[in-house]
Amino acid sequence: MAQEPAQLTHENVVYLNNGNTYVQKSLPLYLMFSTTPGGQTYDLKSKATAKYADPMYLDTEGVNYIRSKWAVDKESKKTASPQQEILYEIYADGLPPYTYHKFSGAPKYTSSKVYFGKGLTYSLTSRDAVSGVQKVHHTTGSSWSDYSSDVSMDTEGEYTLYYYSHDNVGNAEKTRSSTFTVDLTAPTSSHAIQGIVYNSNILAPSTKFSLSKSDALSGVRVTRYSFDSGSDRVHGGNISMSGLADGDHVLYYYSIDRVKNTEEKKSFAFYLDRIPPVVENQVNGDQYKGKYLFVSNRTTISFSATDNKAGVNKIYYRIDGKERYDYSSNIAVPDVKGLHTFKYDATDNVQNLSPNKYLTVYVDNKAPTTGIRYGRPQFFSRDTLFINKDTKVTLFAKDYESGVQKVSYQIDGGGYNEYSQFTIPNDGYHTINFKTTDRVNNEEQEKTSNVFVDNNAPTIYYNFSIEPIGEKNGDKIYPNYTRLYLGATDDHVGTQTIEYSINDGAWTLYSSATTLDISERNRFLKKKIKYVVKVRSKDKLGNTSEETINFYVGLASD
Repeated sequence: MAQEPAQLTHENVVYLNNGNTYVQKSLPLYLMFSTTPGGQTYDLKSKATAKYADPMYLDTEGVNYIRSKWAVDKESKKTASPQQEILYEIYADGLPPYTYHKFSGAPKYTSSKVYFGKGLTYSLTSRDAVSGVQKVHHTTGSSWSDYSSDVSMDTEGEYTLYYYSHDNVGNAEKTRSSTFTVDLTAPTSSHAIQGIVYNSNILAPSTKFSLSKSDALSGVRVTRYSFDSGSDRVHGGNISMSGLADGDHVLYYYSIDRVKNTEEKKSFAFYLDRIPPVVENQVNGDQYKGKYLFVSNRTTISFSATDNKAGVNKIYYRIDGKERYDYSSNIAVPDVKGLHTFKYDATDNVQNLSPNKYLTVYVDNKAPTTGIRYGRPQFFSRDTLFINKDTKVTLFAKDYESGVQKVSYQIDGGGYNEYSQFTIPNDGYHTINFKTTDRVNNEEQEKTSNVFVDNNAPTIYYNFSIEPIGEKNGDKIYPNYTRLYLGATDDHVGTQTIEYSINDGAWTLYSSATTLDISERNRFLKKKIKYVVKVRSKDKLGNTSEETINFYVGLASD
């Protein structure tokens, strides 16, 4: 701010205008007269008031009069009628002008200082009651200028306007001043993000904006903001995004100072991420969907998540309502038979939390059990089970959780076959290995059953009680009192029955030691007849052998 400059020098003078005489009031007056225009002058001396004359001073501001007693007519040289004084007007001017300033064309704000905005001009108006204003002087620096018209203030800064006027007789008013500041600079605003932000411009729903603003001169009057194409709002506190949908948005904001300098709108583009991640589970390994989702104790659970924008931050899980864990890799299911529930969710990088999801599995950690059943025929003796090629072998399995998936068996160390009812055709000792797998691949420990397959029928023996007495057509002839003895032996299970048929007659059970023997029955007649005796024998497994005996009974000479 410039220091007040010293005023210019203004001489006290007499000013003549429009027949009026104006005298600076402090000037001494010496009265003279002449008897001819432009002729010799003579000083007037006052004896009556010599103390106050030569020179005299005018005491009254404004018009003063130098007067004679009565006016004399210029023609008749007699006192004019009606009588009147002769008055010589002389105007004493001892008061300076008064100058006013006026600021216009710009917004104004007053606090401890006065501020003006753009378009400021000032004008000066001066008045003088007597001799009139001669000049108005002004400066906002150190050098005075004569004021002529409105002055434009188009440079920012703090100023003091100094100004004064002097009148036509040299009276100068005291310098007046007005201090003010021209503020042509708009405020500056900036935003800050309060809350969760990811990658500088992906924001959480709970995040807010704060706006800071500054103005070096008149100060900020108001800050306004808007989202997208919405209308402006006056900024008060932190700005919430509660009304915005998920997606791309732009925050616009600007400030206006107290003299209406308006900042260019600023903008911040951001993405409001309201959508939480989507979490999925994956059951890895053994599983079967039945009444429950059955799994084995080898099964693992994995989780994956996708997010629309900010990206997945963490996946969380808990098992059976217990402690919550951060997910990092596949999770083993509990090795406890029964139902287990996985609760899981996820957060993205702006802390959107997904709804809870649940996965319930039934852990089946028990293997099935398998039994073996042999059909008929069968015979057990000497700690050995005997069967034949017709005996059906049945495997039966039970699993009380996920259920039976597969029953398999092998015979004598051969490859495993998927089970269906089977027989063993080959004679001899055999080892059957068998096991069952359930639907979640729990495999039973291999079981073993040993069995002996006997497909061989008994060997039939027969003897006549006497040697033949002849032969006919290749068959032997026996006397009619001959007896036929039958028998059979079996290598493994023993003979069960012997039956015979004579000449296509009915089959008759061969007598045992307590029944009649065929040889004791009156079967053979005296007349020479050919006999065909069929014999069959079964062992205890039903293996059957058959023998046909052809012979004649009678006299050799018949």
